[in-house]
Amino acid sequence: MAEPVEPDRFERFNPLGFDLQGVAPIGYTLFAVALGIFAGTIWQKVLPAMAVTLAGFVGLRVALTLLARPRYLPPETLTFPVHGETPQNNPYSGDWVQSQEIRDAAGNVVLDNAQAACPAGAASCGPGLTGGDSNWLLYQPADRFWLFQGIETSIYLALAAVLVYLAVRRIRVIA
Repeated sequence: MAEPVEPDRFERFNPLGFDLQGVAPIGYTLFAVALGIFAGTIWQKVLPAMAVTLAGFVGLRVALTLLARPRYLPPETLTFPVHGETPQNNPYSGDWVQSQEIRDAAGNVVLDNAQAACPAGAASCGPGLTGGDSNWLLYQPADRFWLFQGIETSIYLALAAVLVYLAVRRIRVIA
């Protein structure tokens, strides 16, 4: 049984969670139906229209998920020291961490795709880490979940409206 999204237990921007909860599935559904209607006006045979609908739906979903969704809003950055503090963004906070690194005082990457937390006053935190190193995160805050849902739903609804309009125009021309 599905439970509501809880930001402290689940990453809300996880593609599976994002695509199955909220209002975005409504936009996906209406777009798929509109694409099927439009494909049906072009290909008179059922199987080619279904194949085009499936390919178009999957292709657009993958493209928007991978290319557009990370860019709906500019991501935020967070920098905090390796020594003396614990990471402020844990993987269960609900934030969408797009990139994380450990950087030295000059801003050069020391470790890619990593975070570290060392107790204050520790002599060593790990190989290659010094007291001047800091954690760096590029992320979308969890509170943008509904805004991203609205943006994505709007894109699919707009495309569905265009496809229905084109289908109606095509039917009027044929008839």
